Amino acid sequence: MREYSYPKKVGKTTVLLLLLLLFTKLIHHYIGTGATFGLTMVSLFVGVLIPEAYKSIIDLTDNSNWKTTQRALKKAGMINDDTTIRISFAYLYRIKVDGKYFLVQNRRSEKYQPVGGAYKFKSEEADYLARYIPAEDDDRIPVDEVTKKDYRLLIKNKDLRKFIRRFDKTSYRENIDDLSREFIEEIFHSGILDREAFGDLTYRYSGRHMTDVKYGRVFDHYELLLADIIEVRLTARQETLFRNLMHQDSDKYFFATADKINSHGVEYGTQKLVDNIANHTPKILRENTDELLMRNKHQKPVTIKL
Repeated sequence: MREYSYPKKVGKTTVLLLLLLLFTKLIHHYIGTGATFGLTMVSLFVGVLIPEAYKSIIDLTDNSNWKTTQRALKKAGMINDDTTIRISFAYLYRIKVDGKYFLVQNRRSEKYQPVGGAYKFKSEEADYLARYIPAEDDDRIPVDEVTKKDYRLLIKNKDLRKFIRRFDKTSYRENIDDLSREFIEEIFHSGILDREAFGDLTYRYSGRHMTDVKYGRVFDHYELLLADIIEVRLTARQETLFRNLMHQDSDKYFFATADKINSHGVEYGTQKLVDNIANHTPKILRENTDELLMRNKHQKPVTIKL
């Protein structure tokens, strides 16, 4: 898919509308002068321009890559209104100490990844979705006590934009005012750090990463993946706690440089070609911040009393 460019879309629409205005004036001119041939030719041009201008105006509503690719796939006949789109919406913590990013081991894949996981919704949201936006549980991942009410769902393509608008405004899900659950589970309940010794958790919203709508071979679905990046604001004492972990041997966590993350753990020029870092991990890198959407949505840091 071509990279989305909103200025180009605005420029195209502006040109088409200006041409329509010009030809409309010519039509009035030819009607007044009785120039039948000129009127016929200009009318033909207008007949071509009107549907193009209409499509261009509609395309202006596709103000992000995922919307552009969704429409392109539909135009190409690869998806339709009833095509099932798999969505996975998560939040990922960026924890950086001494130039390295703190990662934890995924229990299923045994690969290292950022602290974080799928957003969870409440019973009230489940009731709303059941009434207004039909959504099925993702059948590729077993639903149990851990994954129940995760934002890993199957949505019809025709409902996808409405679903995302609802996701952004509902209060019946985990929100920026308290995203401590995954941090507590993966760092404290796992025994990596002591909850009382750590103290309060302070973080800031950095922005949102969204993929194109595209076919995913692993789960055999067209899918849209969303990840909100949350940067932890560590105190000097908290930095020391993480720094001390660097000198301890454990399979539970791993400190990785940006280069290491970009290579997914593969050590080039050696025989260590195992990719032990999950492929979504580069989303948390500071060097990729300019790729994030909504970077100014939540500017104030949030502090959670743990």
